[in-house]
Parts: sequence; C-alpha cells; structure tokens
Amino acid sequence: MTAPFPLPNIDVDQRFKDAMRAGSPDWLWFELPEARWAEATETIEAVLREMLTFGRSDDKLFDDPIALSIACYTSGTGPLLGSWIEQGKLTTTAQNAEILRIHLDHNRMRMARLTTWASEAVDALSAVGAIPIVMKGMHTAHHYFDEPGQRVASDIDLLVRPDELPIVAGVLTELNYEPRKGSFLQRSWARPATAETPVTLTYVHRDDPWSIDLHEGVVCKLAGGSLVADISALLPTIALDSWHLSRGGVVFPPPLLLIHLLIHASRCFVSLTLQRQYEICLVIRRNDGREAFDWPAFAELCDLGGFWPFLYPALRCAERLSPNIIPPPIMTRACAATPPMVRKLADAHSSASIHRIGRWSWGERFMWADGTWPRLRQFLEELAPPEHLNFREAWRKRFSVLLGSVAARTKGARPTAETGDKTQPMG
Repeated sequence: MTAPFPLPNIDVDQRFKDAMRAGSPDWLWFELPEARWAEATETIEAVLREMLTFGRSDDKLFDDPIALSIACYTSGTGPLLGSWIEQGKLTTTAQNAEILRIHLDHNRMRMARLTTWASEAVDALSAVGAIPIVMKGMHTAHHYFDEPGQRVASDIDLLVRPDELPIVAGVLTELNYEPRKGSFLQRSWARPATAETPVTLTYVHRDDPWSIDLHEGVVCKLAGGSLVADISALLPTIALDSWHLSRGGVVFPPPLLLIHLLIHASRCFVSLTLQRQYEICLVIRRNDGREAFDWPAFAELCDLGGFWPFLYPALRCAERLSPNIIPPPIMTRACAATPPMVRKLADAHSSASIHRIGRWSWGERFMWADGTWPRLRQFLEELAPPEHLNFREAWRKRFSVLLGSVAARTKGARPTAETGDKTQPMG
C-alpha cells in the first residue's frame, strides 16, 4: 500500500538534518508553510466539535491534501477522520477522502499488531505473577473509540510495581525484547528488528517505530520538581478494572483514567494534541451505561492526590470542543489552583492552536514555575543530564537544541524546546 500521488515522499533521516541546518529543527515539512498547517488544523478542530455536538459533520475540511495530511499526522486525527468518512458521518473532497483512507488503513493494521503484542506481553507477565496496568492508548482505543484503528499510538504503556521489574525484564527478554531508551521512572523495550525512524512524516505508517514502555510509577514533575503529581501513590487504595483483552491486565477506573489523561496532556502544550483532547471528551461522555460521569469520585481523588493544579489546560480544551462538558465547580476549582501563567496561556489559545510542533515560548517553558525559586530550580534541573543519557550524549543534545533555538530567534521564530522523541506523531 502506498500513499496517493499528492503526498510528498520524505527521506526522514535527511529531513531531520536539513531542518537542523535550516534553523528549524522541529518543523520538518518544507513543502508546507506553517500558516497552511495551522489553517488545516483549525478545520479539524471544527469537525471534532461538530461530531461531539451533532454526531456528524458536513465540514469539507481544508482543501489542500498535503496540508490536511500533515495536520492530521501531527494532531493524531487522520485515522479518526478516515473512519468517520467510511461511516458516512463526514463529507470532504475526493482527494482528502483518499488520503484519509490511507491514514485509516495503515493505523488499523498497526493497531491490530500492537493489540496482539500487548495482549501477548500482558499474558506472559501475569503468568509469572505480575499484574501489569495497561495505560493510555491500549486502554482507551479499545474501550472508548468506535474501533481501535481510530486512535494513533506510538507505544504500549504498562505500569508495574518496582519490585516486579526484575521479573518483568526477564519475561520481556524471553519475548525477544531488548531495553532501549529510558526516562524518569520509565524504560522502553523494543524488538531488534523494530524500525527506529518513521517511514514517512505525512501519516502513521503500519511499520513505524513502536515499543513497550515499562513504567514503575506515574509521576509528573513540573517546575523543576516544585509541583509533583504522583498518581501511583493512590493505586494501593483504588480498585482497578479488568482489561478485557487479556486475562491478567488491569486498567484505571474512569475517574483515575481521566485524571491521568488530563495531567499527561496539560503538562506542556506539545502534549495537547487534538486526538488527546477528543479522547478526554470520550472518557467523560462514555460511561458504560451509567447516567453520568462520576464527578464526585473524580473530585475526591483530586483532593487526595493534590491534582487540581495540573488539570486546567486540558479541561479548558475539552470545554472548547464540547461546551458544558465540564461541570462549573470542577472547572472553577481547577482554574483557581492553576499557576497564573499556565491559566493565562491556556486561555489565549484555541483547541487547534494550543498544540504546536515542539516549540515553546520562554513563557510556556517556565509557565508552571510560579516564582523566582521554582524558575531557578527548573533551570538547574534542565541543565542536568537525563538519567537515561550519559554526560556526553546529554550535552550534545542540549547543544543541538541551543543552536536551533538561536537560529530560530535570529529568524524571528519562537525558540525551540527539548521535547523528547520527535520521530512520532504527537498522539
């Protein structure tokens, strides 16, 4: 299966090098002015809002197949839109429909494979006594979306207890996985033959990179550790739900799932993709036959974990996509607990404009640091090499980001911020 004619054929490795030399290390699509990408993303936002409100949309989407495809790729919405066209819920031009069919077909195959591998890993881990918690995409894709192929996922997220890590590592090794990159409380495992760079940068390809991301905790640290949200600390007190695709896996119940998704999306605007915003709306609206989402349980967990300061940006975006979806008392409490700069910046954006490709202003970068000491603490923490890189690798990465930032500022663009792996769509 190949992409239709209008989509450019991109040499991904070369494109990263060219982008760095051009002083725009995060904008990889030279065929497309950023303004056209932004316009295309705005039409996707309009479709999502109409689908959440009316269950269908007659918005024709942006009449530029290349811009639309790249906007879908970066926002994680291509397969979702393609599925709605197939269901007759969305109309668009013939060229757009053909391109979105490619997005859907490839992601259907990809998600079918990821589901098989996730089930295999969870079964193997449960067979040795571990109880893996299936998080994010492998949970929501099967439980909240019309079909798993609608949701883009770059990895399989599993949470295990720290004391289970040696056993889990042995099981994954037996399944032909090997440890790859790591980060705070997380280590990625991948099979040797798995691709390390995407096939293209215009849609999620069935053979794009993937991994099992093994977490030993769910902790979000912001402002250099001045703000800490520790979801995993609550787990001993919460009854988990069964992951129906495997006999041994469990998942977060809806109130805790929503908290996790909100914190994960709100921590930086790079994470607030349209797919994640729509996913949050689905979790609130689809309640397994119950009359309404359990907001009292949600509020109780937020009180216990001190999560209120971390929620506002994603809640604000969900409210824009689906007006009145958030009860006013919940929004009021989250707003009051949010650092002023976070609230100001979140309010200044639409659902489409809040997610940008890896670039933050300095205000956005330090928005969670409310005061001089938290800003200094964050600055010093960012100077330290991440635990998964040695000193030389870390400073080489820091230096390349600095060069890109200087070049971008010389051109009048926003400075670049280090955002991790940029070889996958922001889904």
